[in-house]
Amino acid sequence: MIPEFDVDICVDFDLAALRTGLSAEDVAGGFTDHHEYECLGLPSWEQAEECLKEEAAFLERAGKSDAPDGLAAIFHELQEADDIGYVELMAHMFHWNDVGVAGLSLALSAARVATFYSCSSGLGHRHHARYPMVGAVPDRERAGLLARLITQAGCGVGQESGRWYIYGRSVGDTHNLGKAILDA
Repeated sequence: MIPEFDVDICVDFDLAALRTGLSAEDVAGGFTDHHEYECLGLPSWEQAEECLKEEAAFLERAGKSDAPDGLAAIFHELQEADDIGYVELMAHMFHWNDVGVAGLSLALSAARVATFYSCSSGLGHRHHARYPMVGAVPDRERAGLLARLITQAGCGVGQESGRWYIYGRSVGDTHNLGKAILDA
């Protein structure tokens, strides 16, 4: 199963207070250091689509699992069976982002929205966030469309220090938002 988290979903941001002035070089180089987040650079739409497709397969498998956190169980099993394969999968397909937020992170980055944080949360204690979340800084031109997509996907957004924290009740919600960004 895929855990759902008890979080109030709201859309709360102020375009006038949005962080501005990030260049493509800032984004590509990683403009912030936040919980060891690895900058995604400027991925292509094809890379985002490939990540979302692979992520969908893992989410489908996790949804069929009897484990309380199906993703954690799948990745534990993968790591036990093939350490090297696990590392290659996480590095090349998901760019060291957690499954469930990796697709959203890549879709945002492909849309040239700067990302600085991601965490899928989970039932274990190895995660920073209490629920699935991606940190991003859209420019004002993309913010309106992104806010509409966030709402349509059943996700929420909060703003702090000019940066957005996009979140959902489950990694299924954040994955669906990534697909919606790709489609848009």
